[in-house]
Amino acid sequence: MHRTGLALIIGLIFLVCAAPAASATESLDGTTDKTSPQAPVSVTKTTVEPASLMPGDTATVSIEVTNTGADPVQVTRTFLRDAMVPSIGEQTAGGIIGAGAKQTFTYTVKADTNTHTGTYYPWFYMEFREGGSLSTHIPVQVDETPATVLVTSRPDSFVEGKKEQIKLVIGNPRSSEISGVSVVPFGDGIEAVQTGHFAGAIPPSGTANVTIDVIPTKETTLGFEVTYRTGQNTHTTRAEIPVVFGDAKTMAHLVVNNIEVKGGFGSYSISGDITNAGLTTARGVVVTTGDPAVPENPYPEYVLGSLESDDLSSFDLNCRVENATQVPLLISFRDADGTLYTQSIAVSLDKVGVSVPKKSSESAETAESGLPLPVMALLGVLALVICGVIVKKTGLIDDLRNSRRP
Repeated sequence: MHRTGLALIIGLIFLVCAAPAASATESLDGTTDKTSPQAPVSVTKTTVEPASLMPGDTATVSIEVTNTGADPVQVTRTFLRDAMVPSIGEQTAGGIIGAGAKQTFTYTVKADTNTHTGTYYPWFYMEFREGGSLSTHIPVQVDETPATVLVTSRPDSFVEGKKEQIKLVIGNPRSSEISGVSVVPFGDGIEAVQTGHFAGAIPPSGTANVTIDVIPTKETTLGFEVTYRTGQNTHTTRAEIPVVFGDAKTMAHLVVNNIEVKGGFGSYSISGDITNAGLTTARGVVVTTGDPAVPENPYPEYVLGSLESDDLSSFDLNCRVENATQVPLLISFRDADGTLYTQSIAVSLDKVGVSVPKKSSESAETAESGLPLPVMALLGVLALVICGVIVKKTGLIDDLRNSRRP
């Protein structure tokens, strides 16, 4: 009987001592939240920064624990574990949480590169020295969606060497803010007026408008690289558009009419009219002749100034040309951005109008009559012959002779 009673007492003592250990073991292996009744400690606040991660991102998880009891609680260890969102340096040394006090435990976690959009639940575990434990799951969001960049305004066609304006919209379709957003243009043969544009932070479902001025020097691909951060993680996304040269639909277009060439023996004068058939103003319009012509005074070049849309102006030029049947007429102008444009028109010298010098008032009258001088002389001879025939037939000559006899 004494041995049986002693065995019962030893068994009860063993069960009492094993209860806390069993509780701790259950907390380590289980996945349900559990708080030891000996330690009135609970999780009162959790934060994840950034609020959502992209695959491969790191985040900071902060867990606030409050001791609602009247006595301090000594913690032996804590950790945060998950297969897809593992903690970096996961175990934290213990400490003492005073009565009514709060303590924050901070962990750095990293989303695996194979994670997909969804919510993951790392397991937070806290073990107490006096027995018992606390465990709970911390939700961590993973969002694979990147920032977007859209080209909302661009020219229908580019012009070599002309500054063009490109408008972009940077969008944040993610569930958390992105920060440090910047845009940099790039491309072979692309000169950027701005080396980049800083857009700052964009809230969830927000956008930022960006304007970039570029000057293409050849047909190429124009790209825009957008750099942004999710927390301390840096990401990039790109957009590209082709650069193909063509005529700008809204630029000035100069048309030359009523060209007249006079002169000869190597010296010529050229005159005509220039009309702006485009939709924008042509500024600083200058007209001159190109090789093989050599401009000469009094009008080696002619400045027309600005020509508004549908405006017209006349010009006069002088040049010397040897051994050539045509010369190029060069017209240069600038747009509102100061970009220089040049047009070339071939002017023929085969049919040159030569004016006849005025020698006297008689020759002037002849010229005004429109009859050539040889024709006028022939008509005069015919008139004299006709007059002679008439005088002879009427006997006027015989009468004159008879009247002179004594």
